[in-house]
Amino acid sequence: MRIGIKYCGGCNPRYDRTNIAQRLREDLPESEIMSAAPGLNMDYVVVVCGCKSACALVDGLAGRYGRTILTEPDAYDGLLNTLKQLQRR
Repeated sequence: MRIGIKYCGGCNPRYDRTNIAQRLREDLPESEIMSAAPGLNMDYVVVVCGCKSACALVDGLAGRYGRTILTEPDAYDGLLNTLKQLQRR
């Protein structure tokens, strides 16, 4: 599975946003974790925002199976479950 990662601008981060991508690499070693960009062929997009404002621009960012906007590290487990279910397809 190809998972695109987009980070917010980081103006008000409340947690280590890069840790999310690292955890995905460790938890889903068979997946390709890449920088998300419009027009890329991605199965899923994860937008990692450092706070609840979730102001990252997401225009044109779409994954074949969807997109999640993460605004807190506690939401990681739900994201991981979603991605593991998609991998089983």
